[in-house]
Amino acid sequence: QCVAYGWSVRRLMPIECERIMAWPDSWTKYRDDGTEIPDTHRYRLIGNGVVSTCAEFIGRRLVAADAALS
Repeated sequence: QCVAYGWSVRRLMPIECERIMAWPDSWTKYRDDGTEIPDTHRYRLIGNGVVSTCAEFIGRRLVAADAALS
């Protein structure tokens, strides 16, 4: 994930990746005990995640389909 910046390319910051996933800012920044998670691990967490708006859409459609069958 990169962004063109003039003649160079920069890597997206974890907060930008979280926003693309429709997650709150700094969603992956802290562990349960309050310590910070390194950016490398945050990229992995985000990459293994699910876009919340897509998951919500699919869930609502499944509930509607189940209600229509009942």
